[in-house]
Amino acid sequence: MEIRTSSFSAVFDTEKNNFTSLCNLATGDEYIKSAPRFPIISVFVWEDGARKELWPEKGAVRRIQEGLVVEYPAFGGRSVRAMLELKADGDRLTVSGQLENGGDADIIEVLLPRLTGIVLGPSHADDVLLYPHHAGERSKNPVRRYRQMADGEWGRHWRAASMPVEDYYRREINYCGLASMSWMYYHDAENGLYIGSHDGRFPVTGVIAETSGDESKPWMGFAFRKHERIRPGAHWNTGIYCVTVSCRDWHYGAEIYREYIDPLLEIQPEPAFLQDEAALHQCYNFKHSGKITRRFADIPAVYEKGAEWGVRHMFMASWNRTGFDSSYPEYYPDMELGSAMAFRRGISYVREKGGFSTLYINARIFDVTSDFHASVGEQMAIRTPEGRMIEEVYGPARFTVNCPDDELWQNYLIDTADFAAMAYGCKGIYLDQLASAEPYACYNEAHSHGPCTGGFNRGYLRILRTLLERLRARDPEAYLMTENCGDIYSAYCWGSLTWNGDTFDEFFNLFKYTFPEYVQVNMVDPRGWVGDPEELRAWFYKDMQRAVLLGSILWLGITDHLERHPAEYRNYARRALAFRSRLQPLFKMGVYADDIFVQDVSEGCDASCWRLEDGRVLLLAGNHALRSGAQAVFRLPGRVAVAEAHDTDWNSVEARVDGSTVTLQLEGERLFCAVVALV
Repeated sequence: MEIRTSSFSAVFDTEKNNFTSLCNLATGDEYIKSAPRFPIISVFVWEDGARKELWPEKGAVRRIQEGLVVEYPAFGGRSVRAMLELKADGDRLTVSGQLENGGDADIIEVLLPRLTGIVLGPSHADDVLLYPHHAGERSKNPVRRYRQMADGEWGRHWRAASMPVEDYYRREINYCGLASMSWMYYHDAENGLYIGSHDGRFPVTGVIAETSGDESKPWMGFAFRKHERIRPGAHWNTGIYCVTVSCRDWHYGAEIYREYIDPLLEIQPEPAFLQDEAALHQCYNFKHSGKITRRFADIPAVYEKGAEWGVRHMFMASWNRTGFDSSYPEYYPDMELGSAMAFRRGISYVREKGGFSTLYINARIFDVTSDFHASVGEQMAIRTPEGRMIEEVYGPARFTVNCPDDELWQNYLIDTADFAAMAYGCKGIYLDQLASAEPYACYNEAHSHGPCTGGFNRGYLRILRTLLERLRARDPEAYLMTENCGDIYSAYCWGSLTWNGDTFDEFFNLFKYTFPEYVQVNMVDPRGWVGDPEELRAWFYKDMQRAVLLGSILWLGITDHLERHPAEYRNYARRALAFRSRLQPLFKMGVYADDIFVQDVSEGCDASCWRLEDGRVLLLAGNHALRSGAQAVFRLPGRVAVAEAHDTDWNSVEARVDGSTVTLQLEGERLFCAVVALV
């Protein structure tokens, strides 16, 4: 049965229990080029100590004014009923529904909508997938790329890897954390496909991209997995899913997602003083793996080293009992580093000199070797359906994952962070892993969440909201930071540490364009794990360029990482920081617009744009590899009246103007900017 608007047509097949056609009427392209392998919906039950997937039996379809209703009488022979509403309006298709568990086993997961068999245009080779792993990825030809990832060409990509499943490949990352947002975008030069989960309850949600991995028989598939327990006799609302067919690129997907989530965000104002910051001085080198590099008495000297660079923000980790990545969550000053008062005196020195400090606290895990793990850690732990604790390994240490939807861990974490700020006098608290590591469903009914399993994200929202209120009741300029990005989490934070390290298709622009008001903090130190000196050198300049073009805060190891490497790195880092600092007044009054005005940029180079509140436009460009003959060409939305351009050292350079076009020659330097006034 067909649904049709002026933008697309979609055919739902009751034999396949899925869409067999999704056609872009503007381009004439049929997106579903091979028969779907899976139904649009399936459920997973916990039965006889195992997780089992149930497919729906043939559904009955009836037409309604806005689209179709599909009713399923059973799943896998069980008394599980579902009713799906498929509604169309303009370029959007929405999917929502109700489930009734009439069986005798708990439903624990729902997969919906699962769309497969998709290729855009005549070839899959030029198709591009935007995927919300951390701050974002952009993969050209994901049919090939995701197979190569699974085959180990880039390593296993750790938690976010593409994995073989039967004869196809799947990437699945949970929102909110490992997945920073709950949408994906697939496009080529003529066609665009958005698929998003628009569920303001924010349950733990798997964001799924699947592929044949076979370029002779290519297809892509997209789906979402909700982790919620539906008891026998209970009803459950699926929430809304949105699919959009268009002729636009991924920026349109960001606009659709913002339209959904904007009314749900509680974006907190950031302290005014932070709007003048361009960098922070990261200090992970107090105690690490049992080795002491610096003690609390060294804090003043370490701060002064950063102050020489003009950096007054001191970020301190590895200060806790037994050092970095150990003894969590026992966040007390390590005795071998000095007394608690010595720690406070060091932080007071920073404050008295006009600086400020952020303290690291891990927000997620419990060391299994702790004296308190058996008595406290096991109570806090997330439990799987079979009652097992989830263990993770970092370095030589093993940890269990705490449940943020349980009041025991919520209150402990809030109190610990609140006490650290009060006792030691820091301005900010950094909550490690909170928006970075994977969320999980928790099946421990002894926790305060009871039978609810998917409240991981909601628990962290309560933690962030309550902690920020407490900190600001004492100090209105207090702030929070998190590791990596989460759309609902970043609303309560000043900065998100978007770390480098994945060579696989990183594209931080995705999160930055979707949420330009959220501050990213980018690592720009030399990548110490890269063994080849030339490769390390190339990554250093590339990482610095990306951070500056995104307007990110520079994460600098001034007394650690940068001291281990040749002077070339320190010298350039200081020059790039000075350039970045000169741009901060413009970033403060601007909105990131990605490459919206970039007409052309030389291979190996990059460019970005910012709309300024006074009507001017800031143009940035980078030539990190110093390629000869490089240039960036921008086409502005009006005739250019004035264009003032500068290089890395803020020397004036020529900006060639032709009507609405500005051309920057990217010769001899790595960073360039132009401020353009329009008529």
